[in-house]
Amino acid sequence: ATTFERVVEDSLPKVYVYDHCPFCVRVRLALGYKNVKHEVVFMANDDVATPTALIGKKIAPILVMPNDDMDPMPESLDICEFFDTNERFGPVNAIKPATGRTDFKQWQKSLQTTLRMLTRPRYMKTALPEFMQQDGKDAFVKNHQLPPYEKKDWKEGDMSMDDKWALYNEALETKTDEYLPQLNEALKELEPMIYSKEACSEGGFSYDDIDLWSRLRSISLIKGAEFPKGVKEYMDYHEKAADVPLYWNMQI
Repeated sequence: ATTFERVVEDSLPKVYVYDHCPFCVRVRLALGYKNVKHEVVFMANDDVATPTALIGKKIAPILVMPNDDMDPMPESLDICEFFDTNERFGPVNAIKPATGRTDFKQWQKSLQTTLRMLTRPRYMKTALPEFMQQDGKDAFVKNHQLPPYEKKDWKEGDMSMDDKWALYNEALETKTDEYLPQLNEALKELEPMIYSKEACSEGGFSYDDIDLWSRLRSISLIKGAEFPKGVKEYMDYHEKAADVPLYWNMQI
């Protein structure tokens, strides 16, 4: 495994994130892999003022470089690229390009409904930093639909917050038995797709990993999810290598 020399700047890069957000995890994984010390700033899910002041809208992740004369930067892959193409932060191009494999994309797409149904209600039962207060949870439920609703109908329709919360609670209590077997079947299918614990595609750690591992981290929250040996080893390896914790000890 590649271990890069630790990079510690006088004023640490700040990454504004939500813990549950896979796009935010991409940046944390890249910085961890490159061994760049950074400050993770967790925003409440209902905090509109902080991201708007930085970037003009509610979005995450956002990179702020206190040492640099540069605007705050959004977009997870742009942030990863910023660190991996700048010699200040260790060897450049350490993260290989995405291979263009379609099997991972298809795998994720096939699970979209299943994962929304299994992860979104569970986030609401956690003590993740963005959901520490009820307003943060309410903001999430207000804006994140559950199947079979489309986003527009959920956000702009005439459902009350009580209705939405009822659907979230019902999903957790009654839908797990329906969707968990689908997830476990998909995890079995994923195992042979992963090349090694160090890299999901042949050729070394790449943007394939930046995306895949970030999505698998969300799944580690689900009690009863069955991770085949190869998938579990891959997840655990990068948890340690990148210093980004998985949710094994807080499964719901």
